[in-house]
Amino acid sequence: MRLAEKVAIITGAASGIGRATARRLAAEGARVLVADIADERGAETVALIRKAGGVAEHCHADVSDSAQSQAMIRAAVEAFGRLDILHNNAFWNEAGSVAEVSEAGWTKTLQVTLSALFLGSRHAIPVMRETGGGVIINTASVHSIVGFGGWAAYDTAKAGVMGLTRSIALDFGPEIRCNAVLPGAIYPTGAWEGAPPEAHQVFVDGVPAKRLGHPDDIAAAVAFLVSEDASFITGQGLVVDGGLTMRAAIDP
Repeated sequence: MRLAEKVAIITGAASGIGRATARRLAAEGARVLVADIADERGAETVALIRKAGGVAEHCHADVSDSAQSQAMIRAAVEAFGRLDILHNNAFWNEAGSVAEVSEAGWTKTLQVTLSALFLGSRHAIPVMRETGGGVIINTASVHSIVGFGGWAAYDTAKAGVMGLTRSIALDFGPEIRCNAVLPGAIYPTGAWEGAPPEAHQVFVDGVPAKRLGHPDDIAAAVAFLVSEDASFITGQGLVVDGGLTMRAAIDP
């Protein structure tokens, strides 16, 4: 119970990594606000947590909207009295090169995948400081550190997440620790919807772990980073990718 009495917000918690993280933090004692625009699936996440004996509430929040982001922070405080942990996890993406992605898709990808993290952190930090500080975890990606063809907007947004993570850590330490978790190929998540089995196999064959990651793998990393076990870690990115990014692009 490393997180007993802590209060956590997880965005994009209706499914995938967000749901797994919400369940893991609740299992370790945190009281959790499940934030998402998918209300029905968000309620399912809350029900799963409560069934396991945890404490959770749901909040509808479009995190790319400043007013809704601020309301999300207020909802956590109203429900649980404080805020200790913010996991900025929600994302959106339109795939394509700079010649293919629409201007609207580019804008929305950056709004949800990068600017929303700025908004959540901006509104959360003053509330965290009122009770002595807190921890922010941003979901970055292996796309933050290596390039993938046809992902211009997403690669750009996720690279920005790492810059934002370091900036928050520098500007608000020691009261606020801020780190990022960098998932590799994680299944099942929304990013894999519609992907054929052969696409799965490419990643399985291409990593030393010889499997796709599971949302629980990322949840475990987040649980460590928000705990006191990671009290001397800030401004860093923890890569959880089965070894994908350590390989040379072309094997000798």
